[in-house]
This record gives sequence, structure tokens and C-alpha cells, in this order.
Amino acid sequence: MEKVYYYNHKGALKATFNEPPYYMRLDTGEFKNHSWGFDEQFGKYANFRRAKTSYPFSVVITSESLEDYDALCDIFDEDVIAGQKGYFIINGWRLDCKVITASHQFYGELDHVIDFEAVTESPVWTRRVTHSYNGTGSGGAGGEDLGRNYSYRDDILGRGYNYGYDEADSHYAVITMPGSDTGFEMIVYGPAINPVVYLNNKPIKVNVSIAADERLRIVSNGAERTIDILGPGNTSESAFVYRDKEHSPFLALDKTNELTYGAIRFDFTTIERRSEPTWI
Repeated sequence: MEKVYYYNHKGALKATFNEPPYYMRLDTGEFKNHSWGFDEQFGKYANFRRAKTSYPFSVVITSESLEDYDALCDIFDEDVIAGQKGYFIINGWRLDCKVITASHQFYGELDHVIDFEAVTESPVWTRRVTHSYNGTGSGGAGGEDLGRNYSYRDDILGRGYNYGYDEADSHYAVITMPGSDTGFEMIVYGPAINPVVYLNNKPIKVNVSIAADERLRIVSNGAERTIDILGPGNTSESAFVYRDKEHSPFLALDKTNELTYGAIRFDFTTIERRSEPTWI
């Protein structure tokens, strides 16, 4: 039986289901059911969108401890009271939601079932996979400088300017995706000046300087398009205005993606989206 994990809005693991004392009845739950909404006019269908926003599920509590009974509802309530969303993880897929309903059933002294309902503003399951790079790779020897390490190429979009470094200092990596509808989050670690990474020969570039204790975060995930600088203590300052306006850094991933980069350290997280978590 697959495990289901629930994290609170702070990202802390609060409950693991399908091990004592909590067992989730996935056979009667609807986490893997989904529906699409659409508009119909004159016999034509348009504007397809994920429409399911409610997910009922049941949990069997096998423990004799009354504290375990209280704890489960308290876990869900703390997010609702804080006005924040927690999230479920199934097979690596995440659903941001709030659990707003609990209905208790008693079939015997030690047979206790709670029917819950989770609701979400965005009925999309996401899976995030992080790929880390440290300024080295299969494309050549690494360098100590923080330059972009790309030579002029008039036949490639975004390579029409010369950063003044040798091609030998560039590196590349390939990321293969199982399908489409995929976004990304990239975090560049300082120190770096005007960092750039090429995704399928298109630049992801922001004209900023980031200090050694700062990180540059770029998110391109559907309608979410943000650029900010993260400082010590998780402070955040928008850097959207400093994006490369000639070539938008908000790109979509293909099934096969090549990253080309210089001597910078960064994490590249792919964000897949589905209507339901996968079965495997």
C-alpha cells in the first residue's frame, strides 16, 4: 500500500498515512479521480481547465491512544487557522490544499473512521525534481571566474552578444521530461554577476549582482512568473525589473532539454503538472 504524506504550511512532515496509527482508505478516496471543466458554445468546446476542487478521503485510526485521535485533526486545523495551505504528497506528487471537514464514525470500541474533505484553489498535482550543478559538467573544463563563459554565435537566439570568455569554459547537461505542461524553478547561488543559463539555446538571464550569502530565484511555472533575490533569513526582494527584456527568461520545457552554463552554482528544479498523481 502506497504511503501518503501530509506536510503543514511550513513544510514540516506532520503525518504519514498507511502506517500505524493512520491508514488512508484510498479505495474510497478521490485523490486519483479528476475532472476537466470547459466552456460550450454553439456545439464547440473550449477553455479546458482542471475543475475538481474537492477531495474527500477517509482515515482509519488503529491506535488505542486518544491522543492520536486528537492529533490528526489538530494537524489539519493548524493550517486552516493560520490561513495557509498544507499539502499532500503521493508518489512524489504534491497537492496544495486545506482540510476543512471531519466527520467521525464509530463501528466499535477500537474501530474509528474519520471522513475528511480537502479543498484546493488550484486542482493541480505537481512533482518537483531538483538537479544541482556546480559550474562543472561534460562540456569542458571549469573555471574559477564568475563570468558567463559563452562565445558569440549569430545563428543562435540570445547568443548575439559576446561575454568575452572562451567556449571551453562552458558546460552542458541534458534533462529529459516524460511529458509537457512542465515549468521550472532555478536558484543561482552567489556570488555571481549577471548570471545566465541557456535552456535549449535560449538565455535565462537576469542583470543583477548577488552576494555570497544571497540566491537568485527564477520561477517559470504556468502563470507563475517571478524573479527575486533571497537573502539571509529567507528575506525576499523582487528583481523582476532586471530580467533580460530582449529574450524573456520565462521559458517552457520540452521533452528533451539541454542546459548550457558557465562557472556558476545553481539548482534547476523541474515542475511537472497533472490532474492526478501517477500510479507508479
